[in-house]
Amino acid sequence: MSAVGHLKHEYDKVKVRLHGLLTRMEMAWMKLVSELEPKEFEAIITLLKRGHDQAQYVLKHGELPDDEPAVPWELAHGLSILRIGNATPLPQSTDQLQTRVLKDGTLLGCRKWELLDLLWSEALLKWIENLRHHATFGTDPAMVKMERDVTLAIAGDWGTGPFNSHAPAVSVANQMQLANADFTIHLGDVYYAGTHSQEDTDMAGWPMGTHGSFTLNSNHEMYSGAHGYFKELAQRFPGQQGTSYFAMYNDDWLIVALDTAYASDVMNLYMDGTLNQPQIEWMKGLPKRKKLMVLSHHQGFDITGHHKTALYQPVCDALGREPDYWYWGHLHNGIVYATQGGLHARCAGHGAIPYGVTSQLDGHPRVLFSETRNAQDPSYPLRVLNGYAKVRLVGEEIFEEFIGEDGSVRWKS
Repeated sequence: MSAVGHLKHEYDKVKVRLHGLLTRMEMAWMKLVSELEPKEFEAIITLLKRGHDQAQYVLKHGELPDDEPAVPWELAHGLSILRIGNATPLPQSTDQLQTRVLKDGTLLGCRKWELLDLLWSEALLKWIENLRHHATFGTDPAMVKMERDVTLAIAGDWGTGPFNSHAPAVSVANQMQLANADFTIHLGDVYYAGTHSQEDTDMAGWPMGTHGSFTLNSNHEMYSGAHGYFKELAQRFPGQQGTSYFAMYNDDWLIVALDTAYASDVMNLYMDGTLNQPQIEWMKGLPKRKKLMVLSHHQGFDITGHHKTALYQPVCDALGREPDYWYWGHLHNGIVYATQGGLHARCAGHGAIPYGVTSQLDGHPRVLFSETRNAQDPSYPLRVLNGYAKVRLVGEEIFEEFIGEDGSVRWKS
């Protein structure tokens, strides 16, 4: 098949998928409306309106006002798709909107995975369908013993699957495989909505560690009520014992991996990290080690590292101290923060979603590294390198590297 023929075939598949998606969304919305209390209904309408207005504002002005709290972009097309009011449809193709990079590195455009990709509406659909239906929370966390010399490969927001022949997820997985890590850890996000079929397809290429692999819960998994996520644990990550949090330890290090999504606010689409009581009690009883690392999907700092999030203090309180290192995803970006207090914070959420240069981090004193090297991707000309973090622990020492999809070492400690 010629390149033009292949593109037409892919476009036709997307059209069919969108038609089915929009029909299902209308049906799910009608069902949900019949179940909702009036206040809940009004709250959702308000959210959808904010999402639409946010997109309109950014299209017109280039960025959101600094004092305006953002809402998830998965809501952007909701008003027009559900035919609520007389909302003006947003751009839906590259003919209507040429991609541009916002200051946080996200790509405002209509291509796959960009902010106005219509298929993000599947996350909205699954959120509507599962607003009241969540999987049972597992409470049998694994305690995994590590060797004194151990290598971890960590990637967040990786679950796009091989969406084209040169998908960043495939390149990043290949590089992770070359690391020959003892353990590989996914910090969460399987797209679009963490359904069972998406978990099964997108995580099929996850590079397994020689001694084990793990995956965390996230906002996108929660859109499907985490049903697909917990099924995936049983199928591909049995070492987690059906539980979305776990710990790894040796004589020097304790690594605490958390589920910050399950208890997050459903009406904010699980965007802010939260701990539930079973995890807090478990964290309080964990063994003490000289070195402490936390892994989570949601972040402990805002993107600039200037403000702590609402997740930060509860984590420290439950552990009885500030971690020495904290790796998170959620932000589709690769960022190394300067040490604050005793904490070395890292964002490794650049596993697969296309993103661009994050201009708001340029020259920022609290940022040691953020990715700026162009990926030379003809499908996404503004995209910078995706990648992962390779971490080696030897006794109390730690050696960190951020490795690009091309195999280059982009930063090391």
